[in-house]
Amino acid sequence: MTKTLLNGHIPAGHIPKPIVMPDYLAKYPVIQTNEMRDRYKAVFNDQFAEYKELSMEVHAVLKKFDELDALLKQLPHHPESIYEQERISKVLQEYKKKKNDPAFLEKKKRCEYLKNKLSHIKQRIQDYDKVMNWNVET
Repeated sequence: MTKTLLNGHIPAGHIPKPIVMPDYLAKYPVIQTNEMRDRYKAVFNDQFAEYKELSMEVHAVLKKFDELDALLKQLPHHPESIYEQERISKVLQEYKKKKNDPAFLEKKKRCEYLKNKLSHIKQRIQDYDKVMNWNVET
């Protein structure tokens, strides 16, 4: 399927997808002052602890899922008995339920959000420090 560039008007009924911009992009613009830098650094330090804890928890669960995936691949595709089929089916249902657990998915989403937010803040601080060092050297 090739994408074609539309010339002219937007077709009737076309609903463009909204571009969702993370809140931290607007909340943490380019640093202008040492006070701003200090505030950004405080937010970074405060939320880094939450990120670190959440990241360890999420990665431990993901590692467990990887281990279970490997074990599931070793299970027989066509079990010999009905009992074995039911047992494997129950294990698979429980596994899928845990993998799609809303609490886990929310933690995973929060972890990714914090990672991106902290990276953004860190980059802003580094950019400011670089500019300030250039100003000192001249």
